[in-house]
Amino acid sequence: MVEEQINLVRETRTIDLQPVNAQLNHYRRLSRTCNKGVPWALFLLKCCCLSILEKCLMCRKAPHKTWICTSCIDEPFLSAHIKSAGPRKICHFCSKKRPCFNLEKISDLTETAIEQHFIRTPVDPSPMEYAMIKYGRHGWYRAGDEIECVIENLLQTRPEIASAVQQFLEDRHSDFDSASMGEETEFASESHYEERRKVDTGHLDGLWKKFITSLQTESRYINHSVRETLYGIFNGLETMQVGREQTVIVKAGPGTAISSLYRARWSNSHEMLEKILVLPDRELGPPPHRSSGSNRMSARGISVFYGASSVETAISEIRPPVGCDVVSAGFRLIRPLRLLNLPALESVWESGSMFDPDYINKRAQVAFLRTLSRLMTDPVLPGEEEFRYIPTQVIAEYLADAPRLALDGILYPSVQQPALPSSENYNVVLFHKASRVQYQALPAQDACQINFGHHCDEDEWEVDICVTQTAESAEFVPGTTWIDTASHVLDTREPAMEIDLVTVSVHHIGAVHFDYSSDTVRRSKHIVEVPLDNHVVPESTILTSDSWQDDIPF
Repeated sequence: MVEEQINLVRETRTIDLQPVNAQLNHYRRLSRTCNKGVPWALFLLKCCCLSILEKCLMCRKAPHKTWICTSCIDEPFLSAHIKSAGPRKICHFCSKKRPCFNLEKISDLTETAIEQHFIRTPVDPSPMEYAMIKYGRHGWYRAGDEIECVIENLLQTRPEIASAVQQFLEDRHSDFDSASMGEETEFASESHYEERRKVDTGHLDGLWKKFITSLQTESRYINHSVRETLYGIFNGLETMQVGREQTVIVKAGPGTAISSLYRARWSNSHEMLEKILVLPDRELGPPPHRSSGSNRMSARGISVFYGASSVETAISEIRPPVGCDVVSAGFRLIRPLRLLNLPALESVWESGSMFDPDYINKRAQVAFLRTLSRLMTDPVLPGEEEFRYIPTQVIAEYLADAPRLALDGILYPSVQQPALPSSENYNVVLFHKASRVQYQALPAQDACQINFGHHCDEDEWEVDICVTQTAESAEFVPGTTWIDTASHVLDTREPAMEIDLVTVSVHHIGAVHFDYSSDTVRRSKHIVEVPLDNHVVPESTILTSDSWQDDIPF
């Protein structure tokens, strides 16, 4: 009787018989070890098989009445969801009365999670793999895990529950045409799945392109769509996780790894050089707002502090011409600051449950943030700064005013020295609110004498740059500065740094080195003659394969 029912189910293919057959074989082995004349062995075999068969048929025929309780699902997010939203029913698998979801609901949630985070692997090898198999390089095994194993690990549940969910989803996606042609469908028992390595960021990529276009061609100063786009990109940034050696927001200031920054400025005349050396804290610090140009992280008229991790990086960033003199100095940070670590975004990751509807959006946001460092530090050619810097300027202003982040600046990699490690070669922009320099009581230029060296022997010149105060100058109170001397607007910002006079140095630029790649240029000729009413085709209308673009490069 039991064998006939199982054979009938096997022929109709209405349920998955894998768990049934497994238990059936177990009890067959058990019955063979006992005396065949003992009636309880056959009775036990029939009862167990009928019980398993009854459960499988119930799952197949009435999935909305097949209940799965919170204790049978160990996945934390889904288990908590069942506990908070599920009705109390008798679980079909453990026979306990607890909060439950029916099989159909569990299958729907599982299907959504797998579609978002997994991909079905190819049934057959690729052409390259076929070739490698043909020449005996290696064998081929289908990538990924069997779908039932994927569901079991995803739900963190027992095999029989995973089998019931898999069978329900297979029935949902199977069709007569695919079955007749032998084609594999989604969630088929023999299908394999693996986790997606790349998350689709198409939505955020589209928002970024719209963000760029809107700023450059539509509205620049009052643009609500831009703020919404930036909120979607940076929302939750302060809680995101990165590797052990990096953090999204780093601390700078006294006692930290970033305790000082370097500035550099090149001079094209001896008079300008002397002016910088007399008052280096003013001349090397942030320029007055009327002299502030358009830069990568600041618009024209907004005075901010651009610093570098080393003297070499500071000099390379200002791109001085050969033959000029460059003055550099270090600025000590005198109060704690918070910086957005832009390179750390390349390794940011977000943990969560695949059953959380917001998790896929967080993964897409993380995948987009990994490319943000490159988008914000792309090299810009001379002459294009005013236009190409607009998006990064808006992002910097948004981050400077985001209260939940409380940022004082941004740490970003240098594009002038990409060969050096990013941990040693970086730039820092301190927003206007954190860019005030604590000026020192230095004498004015008319009260100083500057010596650049002296003669040692007859024709030998020894460089010895020294600034000597020769007279008393007007008293200067370091704590009093003005944002705009014309309108007498008092600067109430708290100073964030002071110059280290010992680090002031003069560098003469003797040569510049370039890092470049080379490609050879081929020439070919492919003339296409186009007859026009038997007239001779002018030479200017002859088309070649290499003449589709304008020959003038500028």
